[in-house]
Amino acid sequence: MSERSKFQESITRENAAVVLVDHQVGLLSGVRDIPVGELKHNVVALARAATVLDIPLVVTTTAADSM
Repeated sequence: MSERSKFQESITRENAAVVLVDHQVGLLSGVRDIPVGELKHNVVALARAATVLDIPLVVTTTAADSM
């Protein structure tokens, strides 16, 4: 596969993943452009959709024990 054609490949569950970075209660409160409840709802819905569609889900955190 050429370098150019790999960027024209369709997205599939084999070549994609959903990455959720630092969606912690303490950090959600810092968001100002969307209500916290709506943000939480959207993140949960995205994670559930990825699970149902069998898309790999990567969840990261920087402070699991303190937040």
